Amino acid sequence: MVSMVIKRAEKLLSAENRDPNLMLKDVVELLHTEKPNWDWVGIYVLDGEVLRLGPYIGHPTEHVAIRSGDGVCGTAVKENSNQIIEDVSSLDNYIACSVGTRSEIVVLIKEGEEILGQFDIDSDEVGAFNKADEELLEQLSIMVSPWVKEYKKIMHG
Repeated sequence: MVSMVIKRAEKLLSAENRDPNLMLKDVVELLHTEKPNWDWVGIYVLDGEVLRLGPYIGHPTEHVAIRSGDGVCGTAVKENSNQIIEDVSSLDNYIACSVGTRSEIVVLIKEGEEILGQFDIDSDEVGAFNKADEELLEQLSIMVSPWVKEYKKIMHG
């Protein structure tokens, strides 16, 4: 399964002269399609100390900007580490994208040591994410990092 997702992502990301927004949206759509229990799949882009919502699939969210240190996404940035939360109801600082969310995984997208953004994925199932999911997203984060960098340039016009 993992290798198939990576192969499909490689094909999507190999297209030349594509809009970074469309490239990232295609990867988000691929993950949402390939992982049916991944109910909300998105990419946040780090802009200074604030994560700004990029392409996503799932219920609309009011969380379009998250400060470093806030919630699972902001904690990942502040601690410079991926997060796998088995049951979000156990967290005091949880910021829900959807009321149905029960578990979450956040994997940083970096260029070297610089954090460019992150994959943020929610599931309506408790314990939906594991180490294999983290490894898949880490591989994808390497693949999408140039596109996230280009996306950031567009954000700043």
